[in-house]
Amino acid sequence: MVGSNIYINQVLGKEFTNPISYPIDKIWEESTSIDPVLFLLSAGADPTSSIDELAKKKKKFPTEKVSMGEGQERVAKKAIEKGAVDGGWLIL
Repeated sequence: MVGSNIYINQVLGKEFTNPISYPIDKIWEESTSIDPVLFLLSAGADPTSSIDELAKKKKKFPTEKVSMGEGQERVAKKAIEKGAVDGGWLIL
């Protein structure tokens, strides 16, 4: 178990680290255009297709995608700046 999970379990309780499945459209309804949405994923989880489906419904498709890894900082920064101007969605 990751150290952060152990700490959160001990201090706040297991309800804060137990996996949940929250509908992507509900997350969108509760978000704002100036706050990023952060998904903390377990191994094998990938919300990309759900995000893309919602982006199609909201006329924000295609989404920009940047796979974060060594040397991708500049690519990500450029995509973030572009999204901030044109309102596009970015998945890092």
